[in-house]
Amino acid sequence: MISDDKTQLNPDADDKEATAVVGEQSSRQDSTLPKDQTARDDDRTLAVQHTEIDDEQTRVSDTPPDQADPALDALVPGYLLKDRFKLGDKLGQGGMGAVFRATDQRKVETGHPDPSVAIKVITGDFAHDARAFVALQRETDKSQTLAHPNIITVYDFDRDNSIFFMTMESLTGSTLDDYIQLENKDKSEVLGYIHDLANAIAYAHKRNIVHSDLKPANIFITDNNTLKVLDFGIARAYSAIEDPSTPSDPNEISGLTPTYASYEMFEQKPPHPADDVYALGLIAYEMLSGEHPFERKSALRASAKNLKPKRIKGISGYQWQAIAKALEFKRENRWQDAEQFRRKFTGAGRVVRQLSVALLAAVLSFGAYVLFFQPEAGPDIPFDQLPPATQEKVTNNLNEGRQALSFGDINGALFYLDKAHELHPRNPDVVASLDELVDRMLAHMTAIPSAEERSLYLYQLSELLKYPALSQNARLLDKQKELENP
Repeated sequence: MISDDKTQLNPDADDKEATAVVGEQSSRQDSTLPKDQTARDDDRTLAVQHTEIDDEQTRVSDTPPDQADPALDALVPGYLLKDRFKLGDKLGQGGMGAVFRATDQRKVETGHPDPSVAIKVITGDFAHDARAFVALQRETDKSQTLAHPNIITVYDFDRDNSIFFMTMESLTGSTLDDYIQLENKDKSEVLGYIHDLANAIAYAHKRNIVHSDLKPANIFITDNNTLKVLDFGIARAYSAIEDPSTPSDPNEISGLTPTYASYEMFEQKPPHPADDVYALGLIAYEMLSGEHPFERKSALRASAKNLKPKRIKGISGYQWQAIAKALEFKRENRWQDAEQFRRKFTGAGRVVRQLSVALLAAVLSFGAYVLFFQPEAGPDIPFDQLPPATQEKVTNNLNEGRQALSFGDINGALFYLDKAHELHPRNPDVVASLDELVDRMLAHMTAIPSAEERSLYLYQLSELLKYPALSQNARLLDKQKELENP
């Protein structure tokens, strides 16, 4: 979840793109969170300075060495952060941050079955740079808007005196890097993971968020086989923040991982969903073949050498077309977002085209019947008649949602309550909690908003209405209509 180790690029290297000068390595010896990768030279995150692109030479600056910091040195097992989070082991450390396992004492007090969290703090020289604080805040803000089962859940951003930190869910499993290196992977499982990854990135793109550092080391597979995308671009967020004490600098630092960065990222163009699509194509290729399509060379080097990806055996034509287009070096030739990739890779368009007109009409007619005539009074199946496993899932998600709501974590509450609603539509307890959530959201909206406030409220409402559990909420729809027609 953290930026890779400090690396210096040798621009004269030939067969290997990067000659690594590795700084402090990960101290982590378990797999609760993804470890920093240290075996692959090209996978280091580089601090890239503005430069003219001349095929094979890109200058980079090494991340400055860490400064001794008494406050951060105190972060040892047993330390109580913000009088709430009891630190455990350090799980990993990179150029900008360190991640710790921790126990949320508030959850312990309320008898929560799993009080464990992960905590990310800013370390080294970045701990003394105000821009890094804003970067962590922005990463938290971006991640909190992404309540998706295949994206890590981020809870909050806070500070304890001079220590700035972010809290998130704790994961147990291994990185996708480790998974790719496994032999005899189940093909259906691999295809499922690619679909989940594309879904997660498409979800972010729909919310105007670009990951900007998508790579196997930032993707996690939990012990229960759930894929999770991590680390939504703190390095890129950092580069986008101007130091208020100095004018804009063309040599502003930007983080990227050469092996997975798009051509345009080396040109320091603004982030675009197609940047993530390029990385998505590379990752899908590696998962299916076990090899990088361009011998781990950067997009600049691969393009200069006119390298072409070899056709992957054992996949359908449309799946290969999806990957091949994602691997185009020029942005305009790639899929423009992850949803386009996902639809092509899954053959979504082919399924619709293969339906006969009569069958399609029947499906649409049935859908219309369900839409207009489905009763809304309550659940079709009483809760006590649901399978025990489903009852447990509904209860657990409802409790998680209520607890998140009690802590003021609206995004967390939405995530869990929406899942509970999906498992048992119109469950009265779930509906009551959703009503409480809507009450809180509407209560924060002023009666006579300014133009700026109106724009913000409309955005918030559009995000809320994207959740199936709230998509037909009358109060939200009425408020949206009121704001659209002041």
